[in-house]
Amino acid sequence: MPNDETRRGYPLPHPENIAVEDVVRIRKAIEKIDEDMSERENELKSNFKRFRFETFLNFWK
Repeated sequence: MPNDETRRGYPLPHPENIAVEDVVRIRKAIEKIDEDMSERENELKSNFKRFRFETFLNFWK
């Protein structure tokens, strides 16, 4: 079974794999993508909150 991955380490399906193997690989990829997006979402939210607060402080100067 070929073990192809993206640069971020997400497993990719491959034409030589049987469907059962690829279903597991696709599921793992979706789970990893979801984890990465959740981490990034929380980071962006905290950055946005900080930016709004800093903008508010500058507004009153």
